[in-house]
Amino acid sequence: MKIIALTIAGSDPSGGAGIQQDIKVFSRLGIFSCAVITAITVQNTTGVKNVFPLKGELVGEELSFLLEDIIPHAIKIGMLSTREIVEEVSLNLKRIPDCPVVADPVMLSKNKRILLEKEAISEYVKKLFPLIHVLTPNIHEASMLSKKSIKNIEDMIEAGKIILDMLQKERISSLSPVVLIKGGHLENNEEMVDVAVTQDETFFFGAKRIKNIHTHGTGCTLSSAICAFLAQGDDIKSSLKKAKRFVTNAIKSGFPLGKGIGPVNPLESWFNEHLQKLEFNG
Repeated sequence: MKIIALTIAGSDPSGGAGIQQDIKVFSRLGIFSCAVITAITVQNTTGVKNVFPLKGELVGEELSFLLEDIIPHAIKIGMLSTREIVEEVSLNLKRIPDCPVVADPVMLSKNKRILLEKEAISEYVKKLFPLIHVLTPNIHEASMLSKKSIKNIEDMIEAGKIILDMLQKERISSLSPVVLIKGGHLENNEEMVDVAVTQDETFFFGAKRIKNIHTHGTGCTLSSAICAFLAQGDDIKSSLKKAKRFVTNAIKSGFPLGKGIGPVNPLESWFNEHLQKLEFNG
């Protein structure tokens, strides 16, 4: 049977993040992609100009009708934008509490555009946290959620434990929660270290900082890769380790596009492996 992953996220017309990037990652890793769109963004490589969330009722209908027919092996959640969308997504995911859910709590764009309304954050914590298996906040998002300033790895660990406690409240998912705080935004670090906090242990994923400004879509790439590996049946530590390696290679392959920050490229290795084998006639 074909392995299926579902992404619930916004659309990025520049193609470097959101639904478009998630589908690339799933496809690269041999997973069939289903997608529920939550918002239309007006953006290019220079930043997000505007966001138009879909009506919560429409997102709920997309997801509900899909799940009547197709049950994915894992789900990735990206930008949800509004309280109504958060409510509809959580309501539908309660139907499949055994399905791994990887959530990237997209709150702000790189140019500080708000992508999750302030009134939606408390709803996100209350309604979605009990359903999430892996939460992947960056430093800024982890700081907002934990209400703690994060300046070093010790702060990341402490914030991770605070957020883990929040995920454990009124638990619905049958899977134990994991918090993966991405350390790419820590300043003055030659090594990028992500910190994973679970009920039983804390572990670290390090990689040398890559000197490449073209990093658009890094968070989407990491969370969708984790989702893909979980869908394939990997355990949590293996999924995180493989996803970290995958996103590191995608960052190395990031390329200039347009006038701003170009995208990371999860397909570079696929092109290198396969396109050179094709024979073109005519």
